Amino acid sequence: MTVAVVGGGVAGMVAAWELARTSERDVVIFEASDRLGGALAPLRFGSVTLDAGAEAFATRGPEVRDFVEQLGLESLLTDPHPVGAWLQLPHTAGPLPLAGILGIPADPEAEDVRALIGDAAAERAAQDLHAPMRWTAQDRPSVGAVVRDRMGDALADTLVAPITAGVYSAGPDALDLRTVAPGLFETMLTEGSLARAVGAQKGRQEAAAKAGSAVQSLRGGLWGLVDVLERQLLAAGVRIERGRRIEDLAEISDCEDIVIALDAPEASDLLSRALSFPPLPSAFGGLGTTIPRSSGSGLPPWLIDDATRGVALVTLLLNAPQLDARPRGTGMLVSPKAEGITAKAMTHISAKWGWAKEELDAQLGAGHHAVRLSYGRIEDPHGPGRGSSDEELIALARRDVVTLFGQDLVGGPISGEQILDARVARWQRALPGTSAVQAARLREVQAALRRSGRMSGTGRPRLHLAGTWFAGTGLARVVPHARRVATDIARISST
Repeated sequence: MTVAVVGGGVAGMVAAWELARTSERDVVIFEASDRLGGALAPLRFGSVTLDAGAEAFATRGPEVRDFVEQLGLESLLTDPHPVGAWLQLPHTAGPLPLAGILGIPADPEAEDVRALIGDAAAERAAQDLHAPMRWTAQDRPSVGAVVRDRMGDALADTLVAPITAGVYSAGPDALDLRTVAPGLFETMLTEGSLARAVGAQKGRQEAAAKAGSAVQSLRGGLWGLVDVLERQLLAAGVRIERGRRIEDLAEISDCEDIVIALDAPEASDLLSRALSFPPLPSAFGGLGTTIPRSSGSGLPPWLIDDATRGVALVTLLLNAPQLDARPRGTGMLVSPKAEGITAKAMTHISAKWGWAKEELDAQLGAGHHAVRLSYGRIEDPHGPGRGSSDEELIALARRDVVTLFGQDLVGGPISGEQILDARVARWQRALPGTSAVQAARLREVQAALRRSGRMSGTGRPRLHLAGTWFAGTGLARVVPHARRVATDIARISST
């Protein structure tokens, strides 16, 4: 009995690894491109290799760390520098408040909060601690709706918007709170306060995580996980077919189980052909299409504008000793309202990761740094992003890096001559659906699969969904979800 995994990104690889480890099933991975790993990929500057995509995983739970240890990579686990990140606002820049989730503070009147939003906005936010709770368990609000109601517009626009833009490429009003911060809404209802809910959630996360580190990575780059995982898959007998795009599930209908580990628009194309009833076309628009309100669901179109949807990351190599002191911490999140800056975020790679600084110094000499700037926002589909040219993106990055580090650096501001090289990495459709409408559509697809019998075991082949669009953003959600999918397949097979 064979399990087919469609998609060789992290989710597909993890599901295949778990199946090979815990079952007797034959497993084959079909990957349309010529490489595995999805958003985990290397970026090479001569003899120095950095991450081209995801660079870290959240430690709010033990699942990814446990997985890394099972791969035998525990000795490579590393923490970022504890100095933390900064926030670039229209009127100022400063360290990001420490105690918060998505920029929502556990203490609205803390000094680091007041320093960024001002006394009046802090006092408005503190009303959350005593205001009556109008939200109920039946609500499915956006992040922005809850924050604006409980803590005010100023805090939502000043603290929360830059963080959601940097992490999800969207404003807080476009993000479903239950999707991007699982458990926070329910905790707020229990605590009667958003701030107290943040404090409770942070406490639980810190208890479950390695003390002192909200994220971790691997020495040498997180991309190295893919090579190790591939070697173990091959050793376990998993067949890997690169350059094999599955256009129709009928191509692999002889498999008893199929794991679809793709972005939702691609997954929906496959599912629409496999299942003949109407909810799927009304649940998703294919890439480059929109579904009108009259199509049956009564919902607005799926938010896929065109093939340029995604993000672009520009990594700059600098010879800039004035950055040795980490003048902007480990990087900056940028308010959408900050004038003269196009990037939504900047990561000072060599300040954040000690191994990267050591590698740059060893290969290129002291004073060398790597900085990564991110472009592409959902609310600005025509702005700079994945569809922009290399020349345009690099020019923007050269300008933005000077502006973000500022004119007050000891040793002087960064000059153009200090920027030695640049690399552009594009991630198509790297922005999973996180709005309330899209969350509802994902549930609609899952319900359609259940009705078809393809998830319960009565239909063949059985279909299973994995990956960022179905699990949530980040390895901390993708890895445990993919392992659960594999466990479910093994359980169904044994009954």
